[in-house]
Amino acid sequence: MTTFFSDNKFASQLEKELQNLPGEAAHVEMFPTRAKTSDVLKTSVDHRISAVMALIYFGGIQHQIILIERQDYDGKHSGQMSFPGGKKEANDKNELDAALRETHEEIGIPREQIKVLGKLSDVFIPVSNFLVHPFIGYLENKPEFILDKREVKNIVHFEISELLKEENRIITDVSVGNGTTFKNVPAFFIKDKVIWGATALMLNELRFILRRFL
Repeated sequence: MTTFFSDNKFASQLEKELQNLPGEAAHVEMFPTRAKTSDVLKTSVDHRISAVMALIYFGGIQHQIILIERQDYDGKHSGQMSFPGGKKEANDKNELDAALRETHEEIGIPREQIKVLGKLSDVFIPVSNFLVHPFIGYLENKPEFILDKREVKNIVHFEISELLKEENRIITDVSVGNGTTFKNVPAFFIKDKVIWGATALMLNELRFILRRFL
């Protein structure tokens, strides 16, 4: 039977579990034909750096995960589901600083409200040549959102139990902005949203970790 924590015991346990990452074993499950990040980095020297923040808060009954739906635009990640985040800028001290800045800019959550529990394994995105550093942040309460409407169309939050349900992992075809369709793509289908690509890899690693204690 799945157990759900209703206080900071959850955050403490997750922080502990993030010290032992499943890494690419979780990534491969959600994109078996994709090159492993560790293999790409052996030869890639010109990749760009970005960072995202996977936010979790207690929603009264269960903990909730926050995702954003990106605006439609003429670009490689148009309309996709993702974590708040973006490119590391010159003024950012490090990748974590970039993730906190982008989270504030995109959805309005001040960095001082976020307790950073750790990070997931880095993910390389071939189509945009970004190496993404994913961090896990914890919020004591449901935050007040202020959306940057230029970048964020919508916020989707869902109970962590949805991530743990096997029936929410699907195989589907995914169409992207340039008219290309990827066939038989592993994805999560949660809140009527298809979550695939790099975000699905990160979520699956989080799923592996959560299954250890939930």
